[in-house]
Amino acid sequence: MKHIFCLKYFKTLMMLLMLPLILALILSGCGFKPMYGQFSDGKTDLRDVMANISVANITEEGRPSRIGQVIRNNLLDRLTPFGETKSADFILNVTFLIEEHGYGIRQDESVTLQNLKLVAAFQLEDVVTSKVVLDSAARGLVTYDLALSDYSNMIARNAALKRLAEEVSNQMATRIGAYFSKTTAK
Repeated sequence: MKHIFCLKYFKTLMMLLMLPLILALILSGCGFKPMYGQFSDGKTDLRDVMANISVANITEEGRPSRIGQVIRNNLLDRLTPFGETKSADFILNVTFLIEEHGYGIRQDESVTLQNLKLVAAFQLEDVVTSKVVLDSAARGLVTYDLALSDYSNMIARNAALKRLAEEVSNQMATRIGAYFSKTTAK
């Protein structure tokens, strides 16, 4: 009886160990390749290409702001994790806009929910030719509850803005990576 239990346990363990290998073979058969992996030529690496992007200061309607700094820092973490490059091949220009809308009205006509929408337009410019090679936008939406305390509302708004900055930064980095993955791998 003990041997049968051990044999079943061993078979289950072997299946769990074989599953990643089988999955990798299936995915490679359909043309899947990781975005940040090495290209098929064996020379270029997407991380190296994206590390040559300089992120310009980010403004909100022409003015510097804290949320612009947060977006820029998130982008730097994703694009240039080993530090900013001195000689960039591309410059990333980003502008953003924050929209706020309240809804969920109580009987006393006060708002109970707040929507925060962050729209970031970005352009990736080639330094040598000054040509815009990628022009796109990233969007994020967060809803949070409004409390009766102004301090609680301020904390909730700041946390929502931080989440939006992370979401929008992820979208931008993914789109830039997809662009370079398509163009550099050719």
